[in-house]
Amino acid sequence: MKAKFLRIIMVFAALIVLHGCSLESVPDPNFLSVGSISANANKIQMNSLVYGQFNLARNGLTTYLQVVGTLGKELFNFNATESRWMTELNGLRPIDNSAFYNGATTLFGLPVRQANIILASVEKTTLVTDAEKNAYRGIANTFKGLAYLYMLNVQFQNGVRLNVEDPFKPSKPASYAESLAGIAGFLDQGATQLDGAGATFPFALPTGFASFNTPAEFKKFNRAIALRVAIYQADWTKAAAILPTTFFNASGSLSAGPVHTFNPASPDIANTLLNTSSVTIVGLDNLFDAIEVGDTRLSKVTTVGGPYAYTSGTNVTSKYKANLYLTASQSVPIIKNEELVLIAAEIAAQQNNLTGAKTNIDIIRAAYGLAPIALPASKDAAIDAILKERLYSLWYEGHRWVDMRRYDKLSQIFLPVAAMKVLPQLERPVQEVNWDAANP
Repeated sequence: MKAKFLRIIMVFAALIVLHGCSLESVPDPNFLSVGSISANANKIQMNSLVYGQFNLARNGLTTYLQVVGTLGKELFNFNATESRWMTELNGLRPIDNSAFYNGATTLFGLPVRQANIILASVEKTTLVTDAEKNAYRGIANTFKGLAYLYMLNVQFQNGVRLNVEDPFKPSKPASYAESLAGIAGFLDQGATQLDGAGATFPFALPTGFASFNTPAEFKKFNRAIALRVAIYQADWTKAAAILPTTFFNASGSLSAGPVHTFNPASPDIANTLLNTSSVTIVGLDNLFDAIEVGDTRLSKVTTVGGPYAYTSGTNVTSKYKANLYLTASQSVPIIKNEELVLIAAEIAAQQNNLTGAKTNIDIIRAAYGLAPIALPASKDAAIDAILKERLYSLWYEGHRWVDMRRYDKLSQIFLPVAAMKVLPQLERPVQEVNWDAANP
């Protein structure tokens, strides 16, 4: 894979060209330019763009997971050098739309841009087959949809700009509902394109996609992200139709699913979700004190070395330190079968199939050493049970805040400091505000 990542660096250099102004363009034989790729790209160049797409899909991941985890009060970043993790993101001071945490939105712009470069290049090349073109399109639209979904989760009612093909003429932000529909559209396009991509890809996929390395298998990943969109839309009929097209397997491994891989050795990058000398990710006491006796998901945190205290700008303590990421080469799940089983439970509950909801909830509980639940008395009771399982099963994966918001339960989130608030969204980043002011 090292050769592939060297090509990725070439793509980064190409992206830098986009930000040049009034400079004469001089071709450099050691680096690809966007112009050289988009004119009539050959297969090697197209494959380099795809490798860049997989690499950039990780862009913003650490910031995103820690920001939304903080907003949802499932974890805190006890950061020794930056108090705004604990103050501004918890409503103790006004949100700054130019602060580092806006990377939870802006850092996903690069994977969207990379996808648009791939899609534009495919249209102009004559050096790859039609099936290969569909493979490139399917990959690009899948990751484009995923990146936009991360952006939208943070921006919520602010919406996202669905058309940025020309970065100097972006569309206006769409509404939340329109943004979800647009993201679903990108994913649907990708699924159709993967159907026309033949039996194999013209490129190798990272090891984290070893079980999704053909167009047909990769489509199951695409449909899993589309399923997540459908439940955000509260379209349960659509969600029920999508579920069997994913890699959902009620009797399979709960950890099955594509993952982002990391390698601290150059030219790859390290996993930055682990604790360091200046960053301690903690789980909140109220959440893990309440976990059921015998629930092995408690191993996601540790009390070794605790308790932990934060005293800059606010005072918070925790007994529990994150224990999920311990090495710089550890992979990070994108979406896993465990989430799909819980979505199956949610679909059943929303369709008033309480027995079906219980069956899927019990699959999760059994995997962690817990007894079955009683049959829920109502749809609302089933949803509450599902949200509880999602909290522990998907902890530090970016879901609690979104889950509580989509069920209008943000007010139920426990505040460890009375003056804290649960913000429903971040502000629109200052770059976008300034752009709209200059381009009304």
